[in-house]
Amino acid sequence: MRVPDLGSLLSEVQARRMALDATGSYFVTDIDAPHAEDFAKSLLLMSIPRRGQKDQPITIYINSGGGSVGDGLAMMEMINRMRRRFDVRIDTVVLGYAYSMGAIASQAGDHRSIGRFGTLMLHSTQWILSGEDERIFKDYQQLSEHYQHTVAELFARRTGYRDEAWWRRFIWSGRERFLGPDECLELGLVDEILEPANLPVGAPRPRPSRGRTVSAGRGAPPGEAPCGSR
Repeated sequence: MRVPDLGSLLSEVQARRMALDATGSYFVTDIDAPHAEDFAKSLLLMSIPRRGQKDQPITIYINSGGGSVGDGLAMMEMINRMRRRFDVRIDTVVLGYAYSMGAIASQAGDHRSIGRFGTLMLHSTQWILSGEDERIFKDYQQLSEHYQHTVAELFARRTGYRDEAWWRRFIWSGRERFLGPDECLELGLVDEILEPANLPVGAPRPRPSRGRTVSAGRGAPPGEAPCGSR
């Protein structure tokens, strides 16, 4: 087996990355410091040539299990900054799932959509801490309160559904709130549910009862009933 050339692989990755930037597409998976930095740089490069061109939106696709609150908020700040500075439209699309910080980041889009098979999940912030009592039970408690206020206010303002106190109770309930597309739409967490193009929308058509004779369906030979009829 031929060993792939590292230089060629890097060139292919770079070419694919440039093509995605040109189309205004970015895919969010992990939310941490390196990915937040890469996101900020890419968003800047995509925003500059689209200044004032709302008909050429940047689309952020999210398929993420979450990550750091601080890094996720930094990504949202970058979205807001590019929107103000370059007058661009930035949409968010949930593919598969957006949990925790991924669900929060999805709220930054001008237009927020989720696929029919998508899921959002909201839950309490998780901490792993060690150190002095004062830092853990005072300083980090204050930081936790700040994050709760920031996130709850964001949801209240962005969704227009209920107030900050309600969202604070809903998210920091000690549960993991898994939400399907219809629940997300009802709560104002998305603007649109993307239905599969190859599946019919609406109630399924009734199937023929067994034991009854039905007329020949489309594609059945003349004078012969479809398979399964008697």
